[in-house]
Amino acid sequence: MITPLNRTTREMKINNVVLVTDALKSLGSATKAELAVMTGLSIATCGAVLNELSLSGEVLALGQEVSRGGRPAQRYAYNPDYFSVLSLYAQGSDAAAQIIWSVNSATGGSLAQGEVRFLPLVLETFYQQIASLLVKYPSIKALGVGLPGVVVKGSVATCDISAFAGVALEQQLWERFGVYVQADNDMNYTVYGFYRSSCDGVTAPVAYIFKPDVPCLGCGMVINGQVLHGASQFAGEVSNLPFKDMDKLPVADEMAKVIVSLAAIINPVTIALSGRKIGEALIPQLLQRCHMHIPVQHMPTLTYRPSMRQDYLQGITELTLNNYNRHVAFGV
Repeated sequence: MITPLNRTTREMKINNVVLVTDALKSLGSATKAELAVMTGLSIATCGAVLNELSLSGEVLALGQEVSRGGRPAQRYAYNPDYFSVLSLYAQGSDAAAQIIWSVNSATGGSLAQGEVRFLPLVLETFYQQIASLLVKYPSIKALGVGLPGVVVKGSVATCDISAFAGVALEQQLWERFGVYVQADNDMNYTVYGFYRSSCDGVTAPVAYIFKPDVPCLGCGMVINGQVLHGASQFAGEVSNLPFKDMDKLPVADEMAKVIVSLAAIINPVTIALSGRKIGEALIPQLLQRCHMHIPVQHMPTLTYRPSMRQDYLQGITELTLNNYNRHVAFGV
């Protein structure tokens, strides 16, 4: 979690809270001494933060450690029930679409998942689905939304589901429901979910290519643990690469061109591949085509993902949790 630079006593105090809560979530549970080691703060500072968070219910005081001589140490954990987050995305096109959702605890644990047909295909259907989930799960404080399109600063520039095109989605959802809202495109969330589940801690670039039913390709990239959005949120729009009639090529040829381009530009260590029109059997064909242009030592590992659903939901949940916690702490 990226935090602003400290400039005042208040900001230093908030930063200490963020360090302690992040460490607790990472460790699962910890004593003041363990938190001090992980955060670099003093034991006294960790104790003061824990006392404050225990009073608000954000942190739970668990049992005491078995004494090894001296006073037994108290163990603490972040309260998973302090709030919950709703992650949902619309998938498909104007021909047919679905709404897939999950509700997760404040520590990321899964509470519920589901999906519904997106009918009728109008914005109000999407909003009504969110409203029903907020009623069913009243502890939801943050909402993450994913769409198959280009999302710039919370507004939808283009979308495969035309009902969303041109909509200031974050603003409309905030005004309607009064919860923290974050919206982004499908590939940014999906590549981050894949990174966290399969490549966590890797600093080299990681990419994810999705072949949808519509004639285009989607791509997301993580570099040094951060999603690459680009200067105008256009990073990953690989359908705009200057290859003539790329969408009319055989799938293996189309995807190989994108893989070669990624290898030359960001040199990823791993590229995940997903979509109903591809399978594990496609990888040898891709490798054969790519090796015509990429030396073996520079060729990324290609990994097939049978479904993007879990990567997508995990990416929405983790990024929304991170940004919501930053919003609460620093008001940004």
